[in-house]
Amino acid sequence: MSPVDVVNGLIGKPYRAGAMGPDAFDCYGLARHLQRELWNRDMPLFHMPGEASRYTIASAIAAHPERDRWREVQAPEDGAIAVMSRQDCGYHMGVFVALDGGLVVHAMEGVGVVAESPFRLSGPAGRWRLKWMVPVE
Repeated sequence: MSPVDVVNGLIGKPYRAGAMGPDAFDCYGLARHLQRELWNRDMPLFHMPGEASRYTIASAIAAHPERDRWREVQAPEDGAIAVMSRQDCGYHMGVFVALDGGLVVHAMEGVGVVAESPFRLSGPAGRWRLKWMVPVE
């Protein structure tokens, strides 16, 4: 399946805390699914209780051993994880896919799976700070 077909097949799928697909996703479940489907990368199972606070989620993401398999880069690359934060602690994530000039595909509570440009996410009217993480080679 082409990256366009994979992404188009996911747009609009509902958000559900703890969901790993194929019918619903949370942000980590979607990132894990995209890494496997598009880049043949395995990410471990990771479940966060639906009632967890943003701080709890950010702390769990920051301390998870999977972080050791990724390094921060200054600009997005195809397949990079976009770690999103409103302050300095990342609690949401998506995946950069090099389609249409580059899109971040992510699952948002109350919205579902969407694809947005990094500029829309973090530009002057954006709501997120973005950090880009790629696998350690």
